[in-house]
Amino acid sequence: MRKNTAKISEPETALYVSTFRAKAGYERMLLHELQRLVRNTRRETECLFCDLYRLSVDPAVFSVHSVWSSQDNWLSSGGWQNHPAGMGLLEQCLSEPIAIVTMEEVAEAA
Repeated sequence: MRKNTAKISEPETALYVSTFRAKAGYERMLLHELQRLVRNTRRETECLFCDLYRLSVDPAVFSVHSVWSSQDNWLSSGGWQNHPAGMGLLEQCLSEPIAIVTMEEVAEAA
C-alpha cells in the first residue's frame, strides 16, 4: 500500500511592517496613539500578532509589525487608515505618510 505524502496546504499568513514618523514634539502623542491602535488590532480575530517598536537611533520613528491570517484579511480590515478603532490623533502626529511594506518568509519550516 502506498503512503499518501501529499501535504495539506495551510493558508499563508501576511506580515506587514508599518513605519510611522512623528512630527517634532509629537513623539509622546504618537506613541500613545500607536499603543491604542496596537491594543485594538490585537483584538481582531484575524490578526495573529501585532507589536510596536521604536527605532533606537531615532525616537521619532516607530514600527508596527503585524501578522494576519491572510493578505485578504489585512486588506478587508482596511489597513491603518480605515481601522475600526479609528485614526484618532494619529494623522496630526505624523510628519509623513505611513510606509507599509509586506514581508515574505523565506526560511523553510522545520
